[in-house]
Amino acid sequence: MNEVDHRKRDAREVSRMFSGIGDRYDLLNHVLSFGLDIGWRRAAARETRVAHCERILDVCTGTGDMALELNRFWKGRVFIEGLDLSSSLLEKARRKAAQAKADHLIVFREGNAESLPYPDAAFDAITITFGLRNVTDRAKALREFHRVAKRGARFVCLEFSRPTNPFFSALYAVYLTRVVPLLSRVFGSDPTAYRYLGNTIRDFPNPSELALLIESAGWNRVSYRRLSWGIVALHTGVKN
Repeated sequence: MNEVDHRKRDAREVSRMFSGIGDRYDLLNHVLSFGLDIGWRRAAARETRVAHCERILDVCTGTGDMALELNRFWKGRVFIEGLDLSSSLLEKARRKAAQAKADHLIVFREGNAESLPYPDAAFDAITITFGLRNVTDRAKALREFHRVAKRGARFVCLEFSRPTNPFFSALYAVYLTRVVPLLSRVFGSDPTAYRYLGNTIRDFPNPSELALLIESAGWNRVSYRRLSWGIVALHTGVKN
């Protein structure tokens, strides 16, 4: 597979790349994060707490892990829509929802984060986990999230970041550039996709820069916290 330009992040090429690694996608997410991704999603789900939550949109849902975590957190009391560019990842998400007997509460739909196929003020919470890095026009997507959110809705963004400790940051850089592509090959996946992963993490805005970008899209009370020594950052905001 040809490596996707991590700066251009062409939507069709990104979709093709993720579709190509779909068979090993979930396994490698767990292996490469040492299982920490499960706890990260739980933390993100907890941030969706609002007084009257009925509908949640999970953007860049992939194989549906975040949508399923939201369903577990809300104990089946909310309706969840998962949106993604990759039809093959969405098929896997639908199978997982059916196996969890949650397919009547979770619907998956193909679509682009920059042009959401929903009316204004349709959701009580918007989540995006490990997906904003792959969006071509992030500011436009964040404005779209704001558009489809109801007044008082919560926005939750879980994304990879860079550790602040210089020594750990150096080790993490080696892990991303050398170890992750090697492990992806060992587990039968495409190392070029995981080189792309490392490149997008290195070039992604730091948490304070991302907070400003989220605010510029109209979100209020934007804050963030680092998790797991700064490997990821969890941003939240509210629509006034």
